[in-house]
Parts: sequence; structure tokens; C-alpha cells
Amino acid sequence: MKLRLLSNWQSILRYAWSIWLMLACAVLILCSVALMFLDARMLGIPAPVFALLAGLLAVLAIPARVIFQEKVEAFLVEEDGAMRIGLPRSWFGRGATGAAAVIALAVSFIEPWEGTRLKAYLDIAGIPTICTGHTEGVELGDTATAAECREMFMAEVVAFEARIRPCLPELLPEQSRAAFVSAAYNIGAGAFCGSSMSRRALAGDLAGACDALLMWNKARMKGRLQPVRGLTRRREAERDLCLQGLAA
Repeated sequence: MKLRLLSNWQSILRYAWSIWLMLACAVLILCSVALMFLDARMLGIPAPVFALLAGLLAVLAIPARVIFQEKVEAFLVEEDGAMRIGLPRSWFGRGATGAAAVIALAVSFIEPWEGTRLKAYLDIAGIPTICTGHTEGVELGDTATAAECREMFMAEVVAFEARIRPCLPELLPEQSRAAFVSAAYNIGAGAFCGSSMSRRALAGDLAGACDALLMWNKARMKGRLQPVRGLTRRREAERDLCLQGLAA
């Protein structure tokens, strides 16, 4: 079995409560060992106290890795051991509440850009489209109700958020993640995961990942990629939303 680092290992080392608890435990153990060669009365603290505290912290590090922190206020809002010190509450990993907030934000952001049409039409690239940017299996002449479009749109945003999740760091502000969901909804999850947006984000360059959104302002028309004013404006809005998350 090949061992590999988690994609967000740097964030975990810097912000995870479990890591800090284990470090504190190690320090206390070293103190208790040092006192074996010194006179414990110099500090006024019995040597066994250090060993006892080290054991307590080691025990606390276990739930710090597994407890769902959104329901444990003392641990402040992250799961999978990535409990953060000094990060805004808008930075979410894979918790259910965090995903729901991202999806709600992405839905409200994407909908005005895509628009909703109940009869199939050709988009700017000549692709049959219906409802709120839906293209899969669509043929000209297809129709849908408003309720069907809404249900389809919500399901697709949820699906796109899940598809690109492995292509982004676990710790990411809601606004930034929602901006990337919007881009993926527009260009496709595969294109997003192979893009500089994903590569820069996973490398820790979140501002650079936001800037990379601006590169995706072209559509293939008459066999040639050309900048499109509407896409340029959308990418600029996504970038602004992305950077808002980093500034929060």
C-alpha cells in the first residue's frame, strides 16, 4: 500500500486541534522526563502531574480526530480532525452544514447567470439547452415545467459540488467554494478538476486559484475559441465572490 499525504496536510498541521493537543502532550512528556534528572521542587510541581496532563491531552486528541465538530461548540466548526484555530466560521470542510451553505450560495449565484427557459434552445456555443443551463440529453423541441427545472437545477448543483470536492482543499471559505461550483457548473467538473483553478487551490495558492477563473471566458464558436462578453462578466463576478471568501 502506497502512503500519501492528504491534499490539505499543511492546513491540518497548522490548524487542527488534534495536532496541537498531540504537540502539547509531547511537550509535557518531555517535561516529565526532564524532571527525572532535576529536582522537581525547583518548579513546585510534582513530576507525576506532567505525566498525568500528558495522558489527558493524549485522550482528548482522540475525539478531536473523530467528533463532528459542528455540534461541539468548543471545537469550533470543522470535522475530520481539522478543527481550526483562528479561522473564520465561513471556512468549511466537508461537513453537512458547510456543504448546504455552499450549495445555497451557489444556487443563488448561478441562477441569474444561466437564466431559466422552459423550452429547449441553442446556447452561444450551439448546444441544445433547457431549464437553468441543463444540456445533457436535450434536443430542440423539448419542454419542461418550472417545477421540473427547479428540481433539476438543484440536483445538478448538488452533484457538481460533490464532483469537484476532491479537486479542492477541504478547508475553503463558502464564497470561494461556491464560486468554483459556479465555474464547474458552466465548464464541466472534468474541465474544472484539470484546470489551474484546482491545481493552484490544492497547492495552497487560493488567491491565484481565484484569479485563474478569469482564464475561462471563451466559448468555441465556428470551431474557434473566442472571448465572450457574458462569460467574461461571469468569470469576473465569480472571481470577486471567490476573493470575498478569502477576505472574510
